[in-house]
This record gives sequence, C-alpha cells and structure tokens, in this order.
Amino acid sequence: LDAAQRARALRDSADLAAQQAAARAAQAARDSAAAGTRATLLAPVYFDYDASEIRGDSREVLEAKLPLLTRFAGLRLRVAGHTDDRGADEYNLALGQRRAAAVKRFFSERGVDESRVTIVSFGKERPTCDAQDESCWSRNRRAEFEVTAGGESLSAGNGQ
Repeated sequence: LDAAQRARALRDSADLAAQQAAARAAQAARDSAAAGTRATLLAPVYFDYDASEIRGDSREVLEAKLPLLTRFAGLRLRVAGHTDDRGADEYNLALGQRRAAAVKRFFSERGVDESRVTIVSFGKERPTCDAQDESCWSRNRRAEFEVTAGGESLSAGNGQ
C-alpha cells in the first residue's frame, strides 16, 4: 500500500472505532435510562400500622410513576398488598387488598385506566424480613409493583 492508501485505511479504521464507541455509549445511556425507569416503576410504597391510606412519602413515590404510565401506554402493573405478621390471616389478606386497592384508586383518579392495574393481596405471607420489631414490621407493610405487560417498551425507549 502506498502512503495515501495507508492514511485512508487508518482514517477509516479510526472512524469505525469512533462510530462503535458512540453506539456503545448510546446503548449504555438507553440501558441506564431503562434501569432508572424500571426502578421508579418497581419502587414499593409503605403504609402505617393497620392503615390503607396513602402516606405523604408514598404519595411522592406514586406521583413519580404517573409520567411513566402516561408515556408508556402499553404498560400494565400488578400491585401486591402486604402486611406485617401481626393479626389474623383473614384480616391481613383484607388489609393487603385495601392497600393495593388504594394504590389502584390513586392511579385511576389521576387518569390511568383501571384496566392497566390489577391488584392482589398476599397479607402476611411474603415478608421482606422476619424480625419481631417495628423496623421490620414497617418494611412489611407495603405495596409492591410488578410490570405484567409492556415492559419491553422501557428498553426501546419509546412510548408505544
């Protein structure tokens, strides 16, 4: 190869490397955004003892989910209500159901179609911890979220 061909090959190689690096950076940014979106959607909310009213701190967590539910119209969520281990099984199942229903109502009152949110109660059957103290009990009194449809749109980055 002559000097001009070598220089052109070197430029082409550098251009290709720069394009590949830019593509990797763009994919990393999309992956990071999708992870942040998923973390926001899956962030649990917590409840006071023997209560199903949405607390102020939980309201903020739910408010952060609303723009995502608007942007990603194909998203469907399941809200699972949980309780601490104090009280009868039947009572805790009903309380978990009320907690999940309160979250669904929060979304529907703000324009999210009710058909996009299903609810279930696990009562005290799926604790996050087993210690017998308020620190643990307060973490078990929660609603958790699961994406049941439309999750693929999160990584695609579009609102379809």
